[in-house]
Amino acid sequence: MLVTTDQAVALLRKNEIVAIPTETVYGLAASITSEVALKKIFEVKKRPFFDPLIVHVENSKQAQTLTSEWPQIAESLSENFWPGPLTLVLKKNELISNLITAGLERVGLRCPQHPIALEILRKFKNPFAAPSANLFGRTSPTCAHHVEVEFSGLVPIIDGGSSQIGIESTVLLIDGNELAILRPGQILAEDIQNHLRNKSIPFTWKNKISKNESPGHMKYHYMPAKPLFWIEGSIASDLIIKLNQKLKELPSEVEGVTIIKPSQLTQIEELILPPLAREAARILYAELRRMSENNSDCIVFQYQEYMNSSEWEPVLERLRKASSAHIKN
Repeated sequence: MLVTTDQAVALLRKNEIVAIPTETVYGLAASITSEVALKKIFEVKKRPFFDPLIVHVENSKQAQTLTSEWPQIAESLSENFWPGPLTLVLKKNELISNLITAGLERVGLRCPQHPIALEILRKFKNPFAAPSANLFGRTSPTCAHHVEVEFSGLVPIIDGGSSQIGIESTVLLIDGNELAILRPGQILAEDIQNHLRNKSIPFTWKNKISKNESPGHMKYHYMPAKPLFWIEGSIASDLIIKLNQKLKELPSEVEGVTIIKPSQLTQIEELILPPLAREAARILYAELRRMSENNSDCIVFQYQEYMNSSEWEPVLERLRKASSAHIKN
């Protein structure tokens, strides 16, 4: 069911959820002040409560009202990268429900760049939590049609066109002057450090981190509706045999994500991505969804040496977690 921006705001005020466009992927939004609405996110997505949600804010001023501390690093990064695909993980205050943070002391905050998402935030006058609008562990949606198919038309959606970035935001933990990338995205570690160095703001990168404070930290995530295999080396003539061997070795479920296991693989389709990382990111999820609807039994992705760069890491991280298994030839 398609709705307008004003209808979406009315739904949020009535403790309902609504799918909204952002520049990264479509999100399933609920008011942060409504426990009822927040629980609906988890119920509709079939999402476990140990997976934290990201809170979307209108600007850094609003973000500061949700934290117990707002260090100089957060102020400078938000000033430079917001609105945009950067989530800052900071110590929360009492306004943030433990439902949002999975009981953790920190909350992820970001200001989305999509004009519709920003319009909703302005009109609603409250932050909202918004994980990706898909079933838990499955491929994220990058257009309204993806959301409609995912939830059989039962979730109201604002159609804002195709997401321009196509993968989720970079998630950055800020712990005093120590930083850690919990989830890679379009904004890279070097973008962050170059900015902070130019501003003469001291920082260090943490050596040891736990990624539990970030959404999508499980081993399997972003999975298409048929098996996806990561191939290193050439695609050999005996690939089907190796794929079927791998298929038999796979568990039925890992960390709450069901591993799709057809009885037999006979027909494969290769995922071909553009040579530029940002273009690849923009179409990745749409391609995985399109290929899931084709007649092949599985999808294969062949890793290429030119992808060994920081720009490709966000795309490869999604593909690693979306893959049922890895095969080296």
